[in-house]
Amino acid sequence: MHALLIGINDYPALNKLDDAVADVHLVENFLVATMGVPNDVIHIRTLLNEGATRDKIISGLKKLKTDETIKKGDPILIFYAGHGSTLPKPPEWVATSSEIQCLVAYDGGYDDEEEKWVKGVIPDVTLAYLLDELAEEKGDNITVILDCCYSGSGFR
Repeated sequence: MHALLIGINDYPALNKLDDAVADVHLVENFLVATMGVPNDVIHIRTLLNEGATRDKIISGLKKLKTDETIKKGDPILIFYAGHGSTLPKPPEWVATSSEIQCLVAYDGGYDDEEEKWVKGVIPDVTLAYLLDELAEEKGDNITVILDCCYSGSGFR
């Protein structure tokens, strides 16, 4: 098994969370103690707080796709604990509602005057694209757990 575990408590521009990082550690302990996953960076990659920027999360997902130690059909777990939010749907995007949902990375920022997210978000369609690419390369033995608000369309 391979895992990418992401937890963000200490957002510089948003309300801090209490248990996201602790939840990552609990999942990591479960994988090692119960599931027998080796506790190394080859099998379990962890992005916490400032290490979980938008670029680093996307890079972590892409690395799962290109990692030669992950064979087609190997189980992959992706766990995210942090803020989630919504965005107005860009006019050119196809969606069933006027809003899309997104994960908010450590570097997420909201402009109150403009009333919009200005950085650090991963829209649901981006996440779905990255997961599709991963599944095409490594197979569909992928479990994704999103412990955040507005996670319902994460697999659009």
